[in-house]
Amino acid sequence: MRLDTFLVSYSDSSFTNPHEVLLEAEPENRAGQFTHMGAQYWGFETRRHDAWAVDSSSQTLTFDPLADHEFLIGLKAPSRVEALRISTRWFTGNQVPAVSVELMMDGTTTRVIDRHPLAPDSEITLPIPPTHAAYCRVICHQEGGISRVSLFGEPLSEDAEEDNLLTHATITSVSNAHYGHPTDALSGRRIEGHMKGWESARGSFGEHAIFSFAEPIVPRTLVVDTYLHRLNAPLCCFLFGLPNGSEAGVDLYQPTLPGWQVEFEDGERLETRDLAQVIQAERAKPAEAQRRLHIQMQAAPSPWISLTSFTALKPDTFHALPIETSLACSALLFAFFPNGGIHGLRVYA
Repeated sequence: MRLDTFLVSYSDSSFTNPHEVLLEAEPENRAGQFTHMGAQYWGFETRRHDAWAVDSSSQTLTFDPLADHEFLIGLKAPSRVEALRISTRWFTGNQVPAVSVELMMDGTTTRVIDRHPLAPDSEITLPIPPTHAAYCRVICHQEGGISRVSLFGEPLSEDAEEDNLLTHATITSVSNAHYGHPTDALSGRRIEGHMKGWESARGSFGEHAIFSFAEPIVPRTLVVDTYLHRLNAPLCCFLFGLPNGSEAGVDLYQPTLPGWQVEFEDGERLETRDLAQVIQAERAKPAEAQRRLHIQMQAAPSPWISLTSFTALKPDTFHALPIETSLACSALLFAFFPNGGIHGLRVYA
């Protein structure tokens, strides 16, 4: 049977919407259709020349045969994978020349296909030894397009979607909802073919939302999905918890948030809860007096306990972040920096 999959991440797909590469639908012939990027194709297609480098000073052109692109597929339920079908339909001269495929589960990676060549405008089914997998990495040697990848096998368990605890919370504080509210991110399911979710205005320096629970929860996983936010995803995020029983004196509507430690390039340091004010003050100085800033979030002194470490976010990527501590929380504080958009936001327990 064809397994249910989704696109976790990809190294590049400059010419196309790469999420189409996992659709069950037959790849569409888009001959004669154009965008500002040129001829329109269905599936995954990289930019050119990542294997090449030009050094003008030495007048040298360098080629790296080990350069590649890749995309990571998530299986909606862990499965026993028995075959892959790869299509280059409609790519006639710009197809990926060859692929390798790795299957991953519980920290084990198995390469099941090694540098198999792909023909233009064709489809091939490759049987593999039955392998348990939660993820599949397709490595492209080196550039070009793939219209569809299908995995076949049997799920190891039922595909039961976990309960997003944030949908049961009361949102008591939101810093910025210029283009969308956190509730839009809670309902993000990758149904749309365009950006949607919680997006702040530009020019802000750190956004947050607070989720308050009627009963304490013990969070296990944070999911931050920047689906189709290719040019406006936040750079990083943080999750804090308010320990159960420590609610006294904590205002969840006008909260005392974790602060920031700022170090300037000349060695000056300061701590602040108003990062925007610090950045705007530095911007207002004459150009010759402006300094580069190095910024870190500081949980203390604050009632909020850090649940995740500093986490860099990537554009158009499904981030599943484990929470190491087993802290019972009455409220969660999610923050992202400096601004941008999030399609999906979930907490599992």
